[in-house]
Amino acid sequence: MQKRRMAKRLLVIFGLAVTLSTGLYPQTRRQASAPPQISVESYNLQVTLDPDPHEMKVTAAVKFKAVQTTGVVVFQMSENLSVLKVTDEKGGNLDFSQDDPGPGSIAIRFPTQLNAGESVTIKFEYSGGFDLDRYSRNFSRDAATAYIGVEGSYLLYPARWFPINKLYGDRPVVTLEVTVPLGMTAVGPGNPKPIVTRDVTEVFGWSAQQPAMSTSLVAGRYFERKVQFGNFMVDTYAREDHIEAIRKAAEALAKPLEYYQQLWGESASGKAVRLVEVDDRLALQPGTLGTIFITHRELSDAVPPLRALARRAAYQWWMDTVGVRSSDDLWLSDGMAYYSAALFMGQANGPEALKEEIDNLAVLGLKYENKSPVRAGISLGYGTDFYESVVAGKGAYVLNMLQGMMGATKFTDLLQQYVKQSAGAGGSTASFQKLAEQIHGKELGWFFAEWIDTTGVPNLQMDYVIYRTREGFRVSGTVKQDRDLFRMPLEIEAQGEGKTERVTVELNGKSTPFDVNTFSWPTKVIMDPDAKLMSDSDELRFKVQITLGNELKDQGDYVGSIRAYEQAIKLNPRRSIASFRMAEVYFEQSNFQASSNTFREALNGDKEPKWIEVWCYIYIGKIFDILGQRQRALAEYNKALNTKDNTNGAQDEAKKWLATPFTKDATAGKDIK
Repeated sequence: MQKRRMAKRLLVIFGLAVTLSTGLYPQTRRQASAPPQISVESYNLQVTLDPDPHEMKVTAAVKFKAVQTTGVVVFQMSENLSVLKVTDEKGGNLDFSQDDPGPGSIAIRFPTQLNAGESVTIKFEYSGGFDLDRYSRNFSRDAATAYIGVEGSYLLYPARWFPINKLYGDRPVVTLEVTVPLGMTAVGPGNPKPIVTRDVTEVFGWSAQQPAMSTSLVAGRYFERKVQFGNFMVDTYAREDHIEAIRKAAEALAKPLEYYQQLWGESASGKAVRLVEVDDRLALQPGTLGTIFITHRELSDAVPPLRALARRAAYQWWMDTVGVRSSDDLWLSDGMAYYSAALFMGQANGPEALKEEIDNLAVLGLKYENKSPVRAGISLGYGTDFYESVVAGKGAYVLNMLQGMMGATKFTDLLQQYVKQSAGAGGSTASFQKLAEQIHGKELGWFFAEWIDTTGVPNLQMDYVIYRTREGFRVSGTVKQDRDLFRMPLEIEAQGEGKTERVTVELNGKSTPFDVNTFSWPTKVIMDPDAKLMSDSDELRFKVQITLGNELKDQGDYVGSIRAYEQAIKLNPRRSIASFRMAEVYFEQSNFQASSNTFREALNGDKEPKWIEVWCYIYIGKIFDILGQRQRALAEYNKALNTKDNTNGAQDEAKKWLATPFTKDATAGKDIK
């Protein structure tokens, strides 16, 4: 009996091994190594949105060219959608199977093989939705890329809501017809067509004859207004209560659009663009060809979100005008967008603003830097915080480092030549690197391998001594790093009375010596004075934890935000900002004793920024008022007045609660930036 059972087990194991070796393994290998079998040339998408049950029906005519002789083609498509049938140009049914060869895909089998170079049109009919509780099986990211509802709908390209050959790999032309209930408006890529009314529905048509890298649509109860700013006509779509706010945002948007046009010429969408109000969950989604998104929350703020608009406008330029050849190259669109926006903010507000933007990119890039290499960032989920950090944030800082090595003139030449070379065809990391090497005159494979293909940034430490010489002084020291294989040029600056001296050393190995000669006694020695190198310093990690804490607080995750602020305090206990932010969270939780104690700790720190002092006194005063200790509250409000600091209306706030006792229901105060 035992021998028979053992034999059965061996047969089962052998059967599984055969299945895995003959089935799964070749399939996985074929997907990874085989070149694309087809190239999509055009889409004709007819979409009917039914917002009440959160459903849609779609007919998608896809024209493609066979790259090689094949009898089977495979498209990527959301698992949430059920394909009813696939037909050929004559209306004949084609054999297909969903989730074959894997989840999120559909295989189409043809009765006869397609010849290489042959163009074919097939039609998909399918339906479904994106509610997590009704349709989703494996995708936990649906809420950020697709939703259908009466309060507003959006179907974004990364959701794979229509058949896609290769994500970010094709550049098809697109015709889109969207049927929605009366009162709703649908906005898609390209140029609008005349609106057609059919009973209780309306059909909105959009045509992108300029090849579009991504096709997305949004729908809602919009009020449309056209606004002319400079050379740009901005067509705005917003809720009734945000008509004036979106007009101001459109005026702000025109400024970076003008700037990018001066740098690189006219974009694929021309001088007519759309600004569309969307759900807050789309804050990291830039838009689609000719359409830029702005969220409900952003329109509720007093000032238009210039940085966010500049990033989205730049993304439109780099993705739709230049494009990429594959998802591995997305850092060349997202990273370029964030870097371009930093350049715009510097041009608009001066050198200090540019430095601040570059610092912000370093913090953003380090937030989740260890999650993935930049080139593989699509695996983190397009439009997520992780993706933004790795692909957009670190990708942008990589460009800043490349600019630092090449110099501003050569780097500008690189971008301009890259645009001319790649516009319309799509750029790639390989072509960008080759062009950079030609212009720089040096091999750069090591640079891209370090920063694009691997994770991790160096932690640098410096030791030095100062010697008196006949000519003045010499700073002799060593830069130590924790990564033996990392190499990079590093500037070291010695600051003396009225004069500075710099040298550039090539980091190589764990220890690199340096010498800087100065005429006067060097009062300060600084590594990387112009922030050309992304490094894992205590200061940057402190800023990362503050940023994480702020974001978690905004999301309502108070426990997570407190943990982030605690990590910041461990890195630098003297920095008041971490204690102040943590005290704000305790205040929101009505943990008044902890809040008061932590505001006091902030007052015992460096009190930077300066406004921390006045707002600590105001918050402590509010706590005393809540606890019924009016005299002690008055004393704190008077301390606030004595600072003379009116950051964010602090003086008016203190006077207000001097006149009337604060109550928790009256207001929770203000978010101090």
